[in-house]
Amino acid sequence: MVRGRRILLLGMTVATMHFLAACASTPSTSASRTNKQYLELAEEMPRVRDEYLVTLSKNADATIIYEYFKPFGIKYVHELGEETYLLIVAHDPGPREMDKLIRDETRIRLVQPNLVHWDYR
Repeated sequence: MVRGRRILLLGMTVATMHFLAACASTPSTSASRTNKQYLELAEEMPRVRDEYLVTLSKNADATIIYEYFKPFGIKYVHELGEETYLLIVAHDPGPREMDKLIRDETRIRLVQPNLVHWDYR
């Protein structure tokens, strides 16, 4: 029973990783459809409430994070590396609202919820 759960969870993790990699390499013509599918998946996946991973464009300054997400009450911003930051907010609007907020902003490449991954070693 436990082994079956491990295999299922591993499969889900691998599928999610492949899905995210496909989102990164999908042409822009189908990006909106792919992004919609990702957002639906993100709503269903277990995630850490109030936490998001924000990836900026190469030359973007981290102050853009404060500019866009201040209305949600920023508690903490931590640089993870490679233009990616951990953002913790006081009032979580959900992945769909976060995506709508940055839809036309070129300095922010991606905002995704901090998904929960279990390790059963």
